[in-house]
Amino acid sequence: MRHLKSLPRGAVDCGGICAVLAVALADVATGDEARFLPAYAIGPAVSTRRGTPLAVIATGTIAALVAALLALSDGTLATRRGLSALTVIVLFTGFAAAAAKHRRRQDTRLVATRRVAHAAQHAIAPPLPAAHGPVRMASSYASADPHARIGGDLCEVVPIKDGVRILIGDVQGKGLGTVALSTALLSAFRESAPSETHLETVGLRMSCALLRRPDEERFATLALAELTSQGHLTALNYGHPSPHVINADGAPLWADAAPSGLPLGLAALADSEPGRHSTTLRAGDRVLFHTDGLTEARDQDGHFYPLDARTATLRDAPLETCLERLRADIRFHTAPDLQDAHDDSALLLIEFDGAPSDSLPLLSSHPAPDLAPASPSAEELGCTVCALTACPLRTTLEGRRPNGR
Repeated sequence: MRHLKSLPRGAVDCGGICAVLAVALADVATGDEARFLPAYAIGPAVSTRRGTPLAVIATGTIAALVAALLALSDGTLATRRGLSALTVIVLFTGFAAAAAKHRRRQDTRLVATRRVAHAAQHAIAPPLPAAHGPVRMASSYASADPHARIGGDLCEVVPIKDGVRILIGDVQGKGLGTVALSTALLSAFRESAPSETHLETVGLRMSCALLRRPDEERFATLALAELTSQGHLTALNYGHPSPHVINADGAPLWADAAPSGLPLGLAALADSEPGRHSTTLRAGDRVLFHTDGLTEARDQDGHFYPLDARTATLRDAPLETCLERLRADIRFHTAPDLQDAHDDSALLLIEFDGAPSDSLPLLSSHPAPDLAPASPSAEELGCTVCALTACPLRTTLEGRRPNGR
């Protein structure tokens, strides 16, 4: 063992050597009447799977020596049979070493590619912190592509002066084919959310980012939210599943807007305002933001996942544990042979950790536009320098100005 440890790293492949020993034992057991001399080439062949070229050559050398000793013992070494067997072992070892070298080169490239892909995915969707200001949070993402950590669903939280702003969204389509558009929307949110005064303007900036990519011909559903340190939660809904509010006492509450807005990319065409709703949270209240990959997961009978009946999985445990429970419950509910079972799915569970409030959380929907801030002008949004000529959003904003909006 001491001598084996002194050998260069990768010089020995135990699998190949064991294969040589197995052939040798079979050879000895059958006696001189039947020799398996060419079968010793199995050793370097086995080493090719995991060993280095040096390990393959070492295994082939051992195989040739063992075969030569056995052939010498029965006087067949100098015969055509013995020399042919040794030639086969040597040639096979050479081919196996070349194959091992090629495999190692491919493995190195694969490792480098995975490293670059991991760095790119981390840059596009870095892990969310455990806390931001008055909010503790945990997220979970499942891509339609089993080898990816990103896809058509997007989730982000950015800090602002008095709280946080939250994005959860779903780009039309699924898997890696939607990454380009979801990345553009994430970039627009990260750029505008920390600096824009009004949440509606953040939505307009994201709409601009989508409309600047006419080649995509896609739309996206979004929920934008702002939570202040006083517990005031305001959410805008662009055709997205509503947030699920769970009070500290465990009572569930859907934050439904009346009416809900159209998806981003379609809202500008119809001059549609996003659905707007608000509530006040107490310390310990939780809010689940999710995409339709959760609620549209179906069982064998075609029944959708009953999220409203699963409130218990979102309470009385750390946030990460609650999401793990929810994921496990979804997998148990979902029929694996359904195509929809492999959709992208993003989950974000937040808990308000601010000062306790004496008043109970009251949910109120505000569809009336007078409660929403005035829309920025086309000039304020940068439409005058935008290269997009036929922009429905610009037409919409310019059409609002005579009405004083």
